[in-house]
Amino acid sequence: MLFFTLFFVLIVMGLPIAFALGVAGMVYLIMDGVPLAAVAQRILTGSDSFTLLAIPLYVLVGELMETGGISKRILDLASSLVGHIRGGLGHVVIVSTMIMSGISGSSTADTAAIGSAMIPTMKRKGYTAERATAIIAASGGMDILIPPCITMIVLGEVANLSVGNLFFAGIGPAVVMASGLMLVIYLEAKRGNLPLEPKSSIRQIIASFYRASLALLIPVIILGGIKIGAFTATEGAVIAVIYAVFISMIIYRETKPKDLGPILLRTAVTTGAIMFLVGTATLFAWVTTREQIPQVLLRWITSVSTSPWIFLILVNAILLFVGAVLEGAPAVIIFAPLLMPVATQLGLDPIHFATVIVANIGVGFLLPPVGLCLLVACSVGKVSVALVMKPLIPYFAILVIALLLITFVPWISLAIPKLIGYRPIGF
Repeated sequence: MLFFTLFFVLIVMGLPIAFALGVAGMVYLIMDGVPLAAVAQRILTGSDSFTLLAIPLYVLVGELMETGGISKRILDLASSLVGHIRGGLGHVVIVSTMIMSGISGSSTADTAAIGSAMIPTMKRKGYTAERATAIIAASGGMDILIPPCITMIVLGEVANLSVGNLFFAGIGPAVVMASGLMLVIYLEAKRGNLPLEPKSSIRQIIASFYRASLALLIPVIILGGIKIGAFTATEGAVIAVIYAVFISMIIYRETKPKDLGPILLRTAVTTGAIMFLVGTATLFAWVTTREQIPQVLLRWITSVSTSPWIFLILVNAILLFVGAVLEGAPAVIIFAPLLMPVATQLGLDPIHFATVIVANIGVGFLLPPVGLCLLVACSVGKVSVALVMKPLIPYFAILVIALLLITFVPWISLAIPKLIGYRPIGF
């Protein structure tokens, strides 16, 4: 109890999550008679993993995408495909977010990149700044499910699950959420009589595909290689980096040698923050194991109900709040070790349940006070959170409906993993 009390006090005081976890864990373990050297050992052990090597590599791919002309080509492709549908620019945001997330693995990076490119254009075409920002934020909350996702890599490590299976499990839920958002955008645009974009000819669509084709191969290479067993998710990240360097520097020639220094520096800073968080979070896992927190949580839940459906309802309620106050990696590091043992005890499939965790956190990204995608979108759109909340309501509502479908229809998450040989556990 001391650990949790100290942890939440430090969070309220404004200490970063990684430091709050580390300090609270260190104080608890020292008071429990554990040598200080063991604390450092746990932090190092927690970040010493082959699976986690994928994190800096996918961060680097995202950085190369921003400087190498990949983002612009993807936006042009999305515009040629769906720009002519009513609410076209909104649809462009959703489609381009899905494609770009399949390359960068970072919801915040995609939100910032697409928001910077699309919000000014949407405003010129008749969207209010608030509605344009709301669409950008909603698309960012959805794209946390699209592989390769850094949050899923961390979740696979802390929950001892196949990252490849998690990647494939996120595709179906992401499509469901994206379809819901596009439906709402269409209905709103029809009612608001927003202008249509010119319809692209077949020749223009083919030309857009051609210009973006090399970029589109990145997720194909990653997922295809994992499926046929050519490499792991981590090895796929290495190949993605090599390929991204090749097309951005040799083919597109928009990333110059002088750009590599700042790109690598930003990658190192982002990676350092994530890996330090992962390391300190192992103290949390150690404390919960010593205190038998999962067993206590299981007894409490089963005292309420032994139904897995009731458990899933409780999890949705908890994790939506969690997504509003924590980033993706800290949220899964803290809650996955607590909830996953309970889920397996209740007979839930671990891959499906992991997808539910990630989807909840993504939807929570749209909620104040710290909803990450909401804050990034508002910063890019230069509007206040308060003004965005009203136009955000229909998008948030459809994402919650999609979340319930993902939660209570496991087939949405498990259909694609089953095709590649995964054998799910039924209720």
